[in-house]
Amino acid sequence: MMKSKFILLILLAGLVTWATPVAHAESDEAPPKITKKAKKGKKGKKGKKAGTEENATAEESVVGALLKKNTYFNNPEPNFNARYFIFLKSASWCGPCNMEMPSVAKAYEQMKASGKVELILLSHDRVEADAKGFLEKYGAKFPALMKGATLPEIPEGKGIPHATIMKSDGTVIEEGHGSIIRGWKKQTIGEYAVIGDDGEPRVGKAMKGMKFANGKPSAKADFYIYVYMPDSGSADEELISELARSYKDMKKAKVEVIYITNAKTPAIIAKFLKSKKAKFPGIQLNADGVDELPGLGKLGASPCAYVVTQSGALVTEGEPGIATKWEKFVEANQ
Repeated sequence: MMKSKFILLILLAGLVTWATPVAHAESDEAPPKITKKAKKGKKGKKGKKAGTEENATAEESVVGALLKKNTYFNNPEPNFNARYFIFLKSASWCGPCNMEMPSVAKAYEQMKASGKVELILLSHDRVEADAKGFLEKYGAKFPALMKGATLPEIPEGKGIPHATIMKSDGTVIEEGHGSIIRGWKKQTIGEYAVIGDDGEPRVGKAMKGMKFANGKPSAKADFYIYVYMPDSGSADEELISELARSYKDMKKAKVEVIYITNAKTPAIIAKFLKSKKAKFPGIQLNADGVDELPGLGKLGASPCAYVVTQSGALVTEGEPGIATKWEKFVEANQ
């Protein structure tokens, strides 16, 4: 009997020794219980979400963060907080680069005024002096870097000039020949977004005292479309007729049309417009004050149109046909 009890005790001891590590293993694999501390962490989800939003904001500025690590040899630093960045690979010794630079320098003034787009030259010149001279030659005032700068990932491209347009998070929107910069507005803030409008009624003031044919333009419109035809005899009659049909709706949207042409007398302009049932005003090219209309560009031998705000800020310019897109630029700036 004693012998049996002894054997039973030995078996029980062995069982306890074997079971103990198994319990530890199961405990390690089991999901943790939700303690008060864990619940507090659950409430902290809002904090985690806020952190995610902060990371998103930081991600949006990833290009700006990289650019801060550089020294710009022509002094001006870029707008590190821009929403869009354009990188232009160019050089003073490159013929096509010289052809593009005047339009790039002009476009940059608009980019800078928008406060949302930054352009940076990535010079392929061997020495800084040549790169500086290249910028000065065209009055280009955008920041510039030499090779070896800290940059986001930019497509290599084939030859120069080469441009890359990207968002501030580094996402490439478009890349290709440097000429794509001409369409920078459409690729970034929107083709018809107004830049530099301070609300001053410059157009309305400039028109005071000017002599118009076929009635006077509104001095309180939000947008003005200058439609220029070198002479009424060769004017696009279909376009004038289309604008005539839309003019009532344009007036309701506070859009005014001013027809500009080279004519001997205002009466000739009025007769032409009335023949097309157009009720918008016209004016002679050489009339006093025409050259001083805010936002009006240089008028030459080719028909063209300029769309400006009351302050004279340019919305868009180009072929006269852009006047028919008036609803788009009104909507783009509401």
